[in-house]
Amino acid sequence: MVALTIILVTFTSKKVLPYKLKNLKNIRHPEHAAFWLFIYLFVFDYHFWDGNWGQALWDTFVETITYAAIVYLNLLVFIPHFVQKKKPVLFVLACLALIVGYITFLRLTGLEAHFYDAGGWRNFFSMVLNTSLFLIISTLYWYFKQWQVERERQLILRSEKLEAELNFLRTQISPHFIFNTLNNIYALALQRHENTAPMVAKLSALMRYVLYEGNRGDVVLKKETETLRQYIELHLLRKPRSQNVDFYMEGNLGTWKIVPMLLINLVENCFKHSNIDGDENAFIKISGEIGSDGQFVFSTENSVARSAATTGSGGIGLENVRRQLELNYPGRHQLDISRKGNFFETRLSVQLTSGSDR
Repeated sequence: MVALTIILVTFTSKKVLPYKLKNLKNIRHPEHAAFWLFIYLFVFDYHFWDGNWGQALWDTFVETITYAAIVYLNLLVFIPHFVQKKKPVLFVLACLALIVGYITFLRLTGLEAHFYDAGGWRNFFSMVLNTSLFLIISTLYWYFKQWQVERERQLILRSEKLEAELNFLRTQISPHFIFNTLNNIYALALQRHENTAPMVAKLSALMRYVLYEGNRGDVVLKKETETLRQYIELHLLRKPRSQNVDFYMEGNLGTWKIVPMLLINLVENCFKHSNIDGDENAFIKISGEIGSDGQFVFSTENSVARSAATTGSGGIGLENVRRQLELNYPGRHQLDISRKGNFFETRLSVQLTSGSDR
């Protein structure tokens, strides 16, 4: 009877089970083996009372098999067909039928005398209790595994969402800047200006960095700063009316890594609000310093055009920086933004990780 039940469970599980614990490979998980080892030892302690090792080992094995049949009949048949299909009444009836069948089977085969020694209603109560206990344990186990699967799914979705958001943030160079740059290149090309080719080269280098490095988890700080230099020089080639732009970096830039496209929004913010293209007195100062411990300090200072708002935190670009910092460096950064009269300042301090260029 027990063997027939196991064969039935195995066949059914392979043919028709549509849920997360669908197949028998889940039954071979270490957690299952550990559970049944515990049950076997627990039951063995009950049977081994007269020093008969052989009989105790065999009775324990048979009793454990009957409990396993209950558990896997519930996991592989009852739950998929009744619980998952939202048929609670049929599930309860199936469990009751299993309890009755279990008791009948033990009494007809004479196994009741091997498993229980009290007799009468005490045996009946014990058999009902044991069967119910394993049905409850297996049902709770299934709900726990479903919760784990759902939790993992939510974590994967959250991770994918954050990755998509990061990719968007990292590639968010102002389309307005690219459009104006292309217009300037076109105008210079018509004039056969000497800056035409350098502008094309620098724009190409900038876009190549966005496409090929922007989606990476991190890049060497030296690459990021070189991209900033290209960006600044491209701005100056567009309208080289003002040269009041200072940019310098200090420290071992090839030893530490930073997420790509993080700093460019701070630099773009300087050019956006300083009106350095149209005001000869406008200025921009950009500096960075990386310490031997990986603490990176990046500062910008720029004049503010008269048309710029007197208040505010810098717009979308700085919100982009804040969000990238929250996602990539939680608890390891500080961004200070301030405006003092006609000057706008930002100061970023972030702890970087070490790593050489690949």
